Amino acid sequence: MTYDPHLALQSIDSNVVLVLLFFLGAAAFTFSFLIESFRLARVHKAYSAPLAAVAWFAVHDLQFVLLYDLWFNVYDHWWVKAWWVALVFTTAIEFTLVGMVIKYGRQELAPWATQWQFAGLVALTTMAIGVLWLLVKCALDDPLFLVSFPITAFWALPFSTTLMLKRQSRRGQSYLLEICVVFIMLSFQGALWQVDPFFRSPLYLAFTAMAVCWGIANVWLLSKLPAYEPDERELEGAMAKAA
Repeated sequence: MTYDPHLALQSIDSNVVLVLLFFLGAAAFTFSFLIESFRLARVHKAYSAPLAAVAWFAVHDLQFVLLYDLWFNVYDHWWVKAWWVALVFTTAIEFTLVGMVIKYGRQELAPWATQWQFAGLVALTTMAIGVLWLLVKCALDDPLFLVSFPITAFWALPFSTTLMLKRQSRRGQSYLLEICVVFIMLSFQGALWQVDPFFRSPLYLAFTAMAVCWGIANVWLLSKLPAYEPDERELEGAMAKAA
């Protein structure tokens, strides 16, 4: 067993101040990441979070939200209830970011498709990612989602790398996005350190260190790429193609 859920919740209660501070930090950086993603999409007329990542975020959080009875009636603990409230909002935002892929991604990803065809492809892909997530969740020994939260946050990093290498510019990307993910990972490490010995194990510490190093590498890569400054004609063309 990765961790005992009841002992983990007792540990959270025993270290409530530190856990709550780190929890609030993770939530603040998560919402900053999501808001920055919307800002970049509006300014650059391009999705900032690839579908493979944002769909995973959305279906992960949606499952947590749908397990309302488990959190409020079975475990009945403030930690999981607080996460449920936060994830109601993040789920809505993340599915809206899936919509940003539909709005801005057709010309880049599937110029041969109509806008309706592309929307259908995105919807089908999101459902397929949902099936994959459910399979992974069934295989994980993670009753409180304590492992899956940081793993889900981590996926933003390799997919940001992919976008930067694909576009060869800072289009849809910013230093703030990368910095937010780094601090999300550190916040999870700080909170979960108090919860169970598993999160102090060499394996989990190596995972956090790897994620932080990847985020720093993304910042370095971003510094080597040219800024993206679309002219008015490019913006008008992108909007016309997205319509």
